[in-house]
Amino acid sequence: MTPAHPSDPAGLRRIRRLALWVRLLSLAGALVLLALPLLFWSQPDWVARTAQQEWHVLHVRVDIAARLGGLLATALPTGCGLWAMWEIWCLFGCYARGELLALRPARHLHHLGLALVALAAAMPLGHTLSILALTLGNPPGQRQVWVGLSSQHYLSLLFGLMLLALAAVMREAARVADENAEFV
Repeated sequence: MTPAHPSDPAGLRRIRRLALWVRLLSLAGALVLLALPLLFWSQPDWVARTAQQEWHVLHVRVDIAARLGGLLATALPTGCGLWAMWEIWCLFGCYARGELLALRPARHLHHLGLALVALAAAMPLGHTLSILALTLGNPPGQRQVWVGLSSQHYLSLLFGLMLLALAAVMREAARVADENAEFV
């Protein structure tokens, strides 16, 4: 563990304060990620309106089986999002303890990058499976499969890859810091 420089207690206090806020925001994000799919898929009118206006699916079934299928389809992206929130929580927990140039925060940064890359794949898959769940009970000719990518998916992939690179740099910095500490 490499703590913040002891000659800058104000800097460490700022890092700890920021870490507290980020951890609170990641906790709030995790709660929203858990609650929103349950709330959305439990409201047939909301599901039908979203499917028609935003997903451009004209013939949807919003019975309990279709909505349960939609909820299950969103489990993968929700799980990836929760994984990302957990890694943010852990990463900023390290920062709050003063672990800055150390292997543990580098590991959490790496895992956060992996979670975002996984989220980039899980979002379009979850969307595709949700539409399939809402149209599977339709008669032949009215069933739909939609596959698409958006800038949100691209950004998740790009930020995930960026964090993987930063984690590799951070691991190297931690190794050099440990090596230098042995000489002192």
